[in-house]
Amino acid sequence: MATVGSKSEDAAIGMMDGAYFTSRAAVLSWVNSLLSLNLKKIEQTCTGAVACQVIEYMYPGTVNLKRVNWEARNDYEYVSNWKLVQNSFNTNKISRHIDVDKLVRGKYQDNLEFMQWMKAFFDQKNVVRESYDPVAVRSRGKGGSNAAESLGKIKGTTKLLPNDRDKAKAEALAASSVDPPVKKSAPPKKKKLPLTEKTNSSSEPPSNSTPTKPLVRSQSSRSSRSAPKPSPRKLDKKLKNLSQENYALKAAVEGLERERDFYFDKLRRVEVIMERLKGEGVEVGEVFEVLYQTSEGEEVEGGEEVGGVELKEGGEAVTA
Repeated sequence: MATVGSKSEDAAIGMMDGAYFTSRAAVLSWVNSLLSLNLKKIEQTCTGAVACQVIEYMYPGTVNLKRVNWEARNDYEYVSNWKLVQNSFNTNKISRHIDVDKLVRGKYQDNLEFMQWMKAFFDQKNVVRESYDPVAVRSRGKGGSNAAESLGKIKGTTKLLPNDRDKAKAEALAASSVDPPVKKSAPPKKKKLPLTEKTNSSSEPPSNSTPTKPLVRSQSSRSSRSAPKPSPRKLDKKLKNLSQENYALKAAVEGLERERDFYFDKLRRVEVIMERLKGEGVEVGEVFEVLYQTSEGEEVEGGEEVGGVELKEGGEAVTA
């Protein structure tokens, strides 16, 4: 088995590293081969159980495998697994931030980026355990012996990020505001009544004639003929207005997404710089407190976990 050093090297895997261009198929093939699983979707890694076993493979004894829940189905169960991964990161001085709030949603892109980073980190360490039995190892945890079947039932969640919710609302609004096409009801066909009498009153009616029936018009026929029909010009004008509104909403959503990505990139670059300064012994606890402060503006006390960051005594920040 290769020796794993205590120095953190994961900071070398930046946002534009080639690791983030690894295909979904390559990531799934690596996980299935390493852990003897049969994952079909990246979203099946959102429970955190797969990450627990990968880290245990690289750093034996740093993950309590008995606490890993392979049958997790709820967010709080996923969070428990991710806490085991974070504890191992802290123990082995891995500075990678785990955004648990996003990962547990089961969104494809978030889980793909984390597993791309994990594969690159694994390849960087180049750890090989010759006699490793992945099935026997994970059987120590809850449902580990049937992990392949349990993970196969994970389909991701329907929770949306704020920008996703805005986009979904805009699409729903545009869809609901379009009236269904008006179907023109066909005019009732006129029934030809049989001739029962001739102009000559003295003549007898034919023997094969049928008795006459009064023509009764249905209520629906009268109502359909009396209802006003919108003109094609008005329908075209309404459709044009709705199309313009839909285009404006899409443009606004795209602008918000570009702005989000721009500030996320800036925040990530600042985060990398602060992690390097922390490694050099510079006190950056207050800066991390600002970086990871929640949107509600909660105040952070020593040792309290807020926004994915745990502050130890003395102001030192540890990502959670």
